[in-house]
Amino acid sequence: MEWGPLLGGLLTLAILSYLWKENPVYRLAEHLFIAIATSFSLVVNWDTLVKPTVQTDILKNGRWDYALAAILGLLIYTRYFPKVAWISRYPLSFWVGYGAGYVLSFSPAPLIKQINDSFIKFAATDKAGALLVGSTINNILFFLMLISALMYFFFTVRRENPLVGYGASFGRWAIMIGLGAAFGNTVMARISLFLGRLQFLFGDWLHLVK
Repeated sequence: MEWGPLLGGLLTLAILSYLWKENPVYRLAEHLFIAIATSFSLVVNWDTLVKPTVQTDILKNGRWDYALAAILGLLIYTRYFPKVAWISRYPLSFWVGYGAGYVLSFSPAPLIKQINDSFIKFAATDKAGALLVGSTINNILFFLMLISALMYFFFTVRRENPLVGYGASFGRWAIMIGLGAAFGNTVMARISLFLGRLQFLFGDWLHLVK
């Protein structure tokens, strides 16, 4: 008997027992998973990031600027000490600003692509030049939803203006539809994970299906 599939199957059933109600078996499996995942991530980060940086980059190659970055990162943990918790705001602000600036400076391609994809023709045609009614309606709806969604964030213009008021209201619905679609995609991803667990239980564990 292989202990790996047996243990994995028992822990999977322990996690799925939450569908019945919260119980000690589920909490045990949950805490065990969190502890193992945290320990694993700490070991991996130490071996792949911290240890090579200290031994090779700082001590061997003399990159002492990395030590300053490490100290700045450690200051984030001052938030757990109430008297000096205010210090954690400075490294956090620095890293958030640095990350945003880095993405905008060196990785703007996804943002630029989103902007370029918003410039579309109202009238969609095929290769022969014939009008595609369905695609044309879709393009017009896309334009209206895009403009109205942007109007929803016009905080410097009074909503008493009928154009801004109705546009912002329509934009709110457009944003809700978009968020609903994203949430539905997230649910489908969770269902895929659940199906994967079922395949493990009935296949690798019980050998009832291939």
